[in-house]
Amino acid sequence: MFSRFCVSAFDSRLFSFSGPVHRTTFQARPLSSSAMDTIMANRQHLSTLPYTHCHTRIVSLAELQIPEHASDDEYRRIYRTYTQQRSTSNARLLRDAIESIKYGISPPVAFPTETVYGLGSDATNEPAISGIFAAKGRPSDNPLIVHVSSVAHLERLTGEPLPEIYRPVAQKFWPGPLTILLPVPPNSVFAKNVHPAQSTIGFRIPSSKYARFFIAAIDRPIAGPSANSSGKPSPTTAQHVLDDLRGKINFILDGGPCDVGVESTVVDGLHDPPLILRPGGVSQSELIAHGREHGNAFADTAIGYKRHEVSSGAASPASGSGLNVSFIEDVNGAPRAPGMKYRHYAPNGRLILFSQEAVSAGKVQSKLAEIIESASPDLGEGVKVGTISCHWPAFAGLPVSPVEDKSVPSALAESAYEPIVSIGSYSEGSITLYNVQVGPKIADLGHSLFGVLRLFDELGCSFIFAETVRRSDALASSTATPGSQQSQVRDLEDAVIDRIEKAAAERVD
Repeated sequence: MFSRFCVSAFDSRLFSFSGPVHRTTFQARPLSSSAMDTIMANRQHLSTLPYTHCHTRIVSLAELQIPEHASDDEYRRIYRTYTQQRSTSNARLLRDAIESIKYGISPPVAFPTETVYGLGSDATNEPAISGIFAAKGRPSDNPLIVHVSSVAHLERLTGEPLPEIYRPVAQKFWPGPLTILLPVPPNSVFAKNVHPAQSTIGFRIPSSKYARFFIAAIDRPIAGPSANSSGKPSPTTAQHVLDDLRGKINFILDGGPCDVGVESTVVDGLHDPPLILRPGGVSQSELIAHGREHGNAFADTAIGYKRHEVSSGAASPASGSGLNVSFIEDVNGAPRAPGMKYRHYAPNGRLILFSQEAVSAGKVQSKLAEIIESASPDLGEGVKVGTISCHWPAFAGLPVSPVEDKSVPSALAESAYEPIVSIGSYSEGSITLYNVQVGPKIADLGHSLFGVLRLFDELGCSFIFAETVRRSDALASSTATPGSQQSQVRDLEDAVIDRIEKAAAERVD
């Protein structure tokens, strides 16, 4: 297998373009002419190989003074002014990052959105899209969401006006964490591997000003799944991306921490009734309330994914319309939307969920006893276990001793979560426990979940204990008005339950 080396910095002045340009690749050693002929004759295979030995750099977007709201032309003007009038290293790197995607000759570029960091490539360039799958190790049948900068941009790409069913929804929730499904246009410009074996493509307009600036500056549709190794927790900071993809991509655009921490809601408004295929930043109740306000089919929005069981025997909340449909896969077996088929968000440590009954029955302590018994005697520093405390007490109520005379690990000292982390010793020091006291608010858990899982990875935790997400008592059997604060909390619970259950390796009831 050949090893592809990255373009460490791209300068368009070195090349002249007379048509579509695909990625320039570099080999680890000189190749014979016959080997080169083989490569050129099989570019599709080459495009599936990940880049290696990239010089991954973080590019700051903070100094650009990007406005929250601006037209595509205004964002492009800001980009040109910054990169042409500044001779700083940051300006040069930003130009290299934008042009590498615009001309499709290098790995994808990580960029910030309001939900998580995305890994972006030109959605019309099939070899470039292959680079996303290769960098992430993502299954090739998992569709990608295409990010656009405005409705006008979307309509220019599809060659058709936005369907009437989506217009009120777009006015309300765009820019924002909502992805809509549209039919693949008859004369589609989009790469087929963006929508593998599917007749629809998911589109969204991110509310992050940095994301819309990035898309407008490139003036291309950007396919952008989360910028992490497939299966791992989604990244909510530039550092998270660097930890996962160092050496696999060249550029990470840094817009600071993400605001939402949970990916976008994916909705199929082409189905009757409209279906939520992935829960996320826009709730079912908000869609229902908006549908009723405008008198359209979104008033009957249903659940189109498999809901997880509710802990403690609480009743599953009403879906608003009373419908709970399961359309996990298309007829060909491929997932209809990202996040529907594969287990992901998983940390390196084994995440174990405990029901309230399991905690009350002492099964947390029993699980620790199993871990101690099976631990290797050669493990010098003992076993490290992380605990996420929401409703349960610190360290899940285990009898721990404070850790004394030990310096705080650098991963913790540099973490935003350091103020809410406690360190304890259990079983005569054979286990070190790191407890993160998130608190009972579901919004706090949703915002922090991916970051906390990554922190435990950095601390070297072999196991992570967490309680199953509790339905709010007042909401478990609630018939709250769609769009109300109660129903929105209930729907956010759905999104967080979906993420933590997919991250878990084991559940103890």
